[in-house]
Amino acid sequence: MADDSRTFAQDRTILADHDVTELAKLALQRLARPGGARPVKSKGLAERLDDLCDAYLSDRNEDRHQIIHQMRADGISTVEIIDHVIPAAAAVLGQRWTDNAISFVDVTIGTARLQEAVRALIAHGLSSTGTYLDNVKNSAGPDRVHTPRVLLVIPRPEHHTLGAFVAADQFRRFGYAVDIAVDQHPKEVAVTLRDRRYSMIGISIAGRRTLASSRELVDIIRATVTRVTPIVLGGSLLDTDQDLKMATGVDHVARTVRDALEICGLSIVELDPPSKSVADHL
Repeated sequence: MADDSRTFAQDRTILADHDVTELAKLALQRLARPGGARPVKSKGLAERLDDLCDAYLSDRNEDRHQIIHQMRADGISTVEIIDHVIPAAAAVLGQRWTDNAISFVDVTIGTARLQEAVRALIAHGLSSTGTYLDNVKNSAGPDRVHTPRVLLVIPRPEHHTLGAFVAADQFRRFGYAVDIAVDQHPKEVAVTLRDRRYSMIGISIAGRRTLASSRELVDIIRATVTRVTPIVLGGSLLDTDQDLKMATGVDHVARTVRDALEICGLSIVELDPPSKSVADHL
């Protein structure tokens, strides 16, 4: 495990950027202290983000449930938790590992729990308000009879999956059905492509070790798909200065879900648009 973790460390890039972390701090600022005291200053905000990470490293389920419940009770929406707070927490876990404050096993377990939190929050939102696809049918209008579908692929041997699941929820909120292929052989992905028609295929990567398999995946996709379907690369590896479009053969690279849809010329239906800013709650 130690050797694997060190190799992984060489390929890893930090998961979230400065803007996402700041948004998360703004969201956590809404966690009012007892008695309605004013939000704490920046050091307190960082401590609260650390508390969130500690909860997801803990074996106590009640710690994790309590901190998410408190955020929602204080007015932070499920969308903001999924889009900003949880990715920032994952970034902090990654930084702790880089600083040798936690082990490879710790960061793996913590990130897996964060991913499960995303799934649980999505499921709770769907059960409370009806499915996103029901909302598509009600709001799309006569020009959008069929719900478009996106395939998100996390190629071998990519370890980072949290970002793809967050992106999948965002695609759904923009009016798309989403299929996710995790750790599948390219030939398995090809079978999926033969069975279904997609408006876009997204590939999510964070480590350089995934570049070769991503190139193989793109080649198989192009040989399998009979109609022109844009292939878009996303993930934290985009923060490097490498020409990833050339290295992988994709059509486009995009940092956000909205950017991916727009660069492909695909329509956007705002089913659950985010607030103008997390700071609107403050």
